[in-house]
Amino acid sequence: MRKYRRNKSFSMKNVKYHSKQNIMKKLALLLIITLCPNLIIAQPKQNGRAPVREKRGYNQRAGIDTAKLRILYALNAKDIKNEDTYIDLGKLEVGKRIKKYSSEFLAISDQKAIQWKRENKFTGNVPMSFWIGGQKEHQNHWSELVYSDYIIRGNKLTEYACFPFLAERENSKYTEPWPLMKWTLSGEQQNILGHICQKATCHFRGRDFVAWFAKDIPIKGGPWKFGGLPGCILKVYDVQKIYVWEAVAIESGTFIISQYPDKLYPKSTRKSVWQRQKKYNSDYWNAIGWISLEGRGTPPKKAFEPLEKE
Repeated sequence: MRKYRRNKSFSMKNVKYHSKQNIMKKLALLLIITLCPNLIIAQPKQNGRAPVREKRGYNQRAGIDTAKLRILYALNAKDIKNEDTYIDLGKLEVGKRIKKYSSEFLAISDQKAIQWKRENKFTGNVPMSFWIGGQKEHQNHWSELVYSDYIIRGNKLTEYACFPFLAERENSKYTEPWPLMKWTLSGEQQNILGHICQKATCHFRGRDFVAWFAKDIPIKGGPWKFGGLPGCILKVYDVQKIYVWEAVAIESGTFIISQYPDKLYPKSTRKSVWQRQKKYNSDYWNAIGWISLEGRGTPPKKAFEPLEKE
């Protein structure tokens, strides 16, 4: 059984920004600074901060199917044998009617928070101390690849897109046809977790991808939105290897597949969600409309390589 370490408690330091778009946020922030000068929020080094759990609906999930099989994937592992080096540990759950890809790190973190709340009989917001596992520099930061759920019903995929801290109002969902990848098969083979995998390539939304799939696992799916091959995708990456998923475990058992409440995720379109995800990834502070209390302006945009370029 895998062991997950408890992450260090969140420390609120160095608040420097307030909203110029929402006067209530501005007044609330000034009140906090006035009354609690030592209670201040840290500026993220990467992209947006992790969203508030309650706004995701983490404790309102409803079971929609039962899986007997799930595959765990390391995302961008520095050391495939060490989960602390992953950006995320994703999971593909395969039910009778539904397939779902989501973050196992996030699920574990949420479960700890739910248990803490139950044991402490606490009805307010859960402390932001149960950071997810993986690389330290990513533990309290938002990424759509961690905070979005992808649910497949038949030939339709729905993304439940959760946005970063102070942008949760953007939370939404959209549905698109699945699968959309058009693969070219190759004769090359590779052994992954004891399964002989065949190579396939495709061009999808601006990127060239390489996938390795196992015909002896009759599941036409994989991590993220990948699918459409005659077997389960156990490894997939873009040719630049900016994004790399590799299966690290295949588990049998009984796993409840759950879904966020629809009411918290209004309908949208893929293009709209994609544009907003790109905006918050590349220019988070300007995107949420915050400015420096010290007049220094917001941090510069950071380089961002979207998984989908179009």
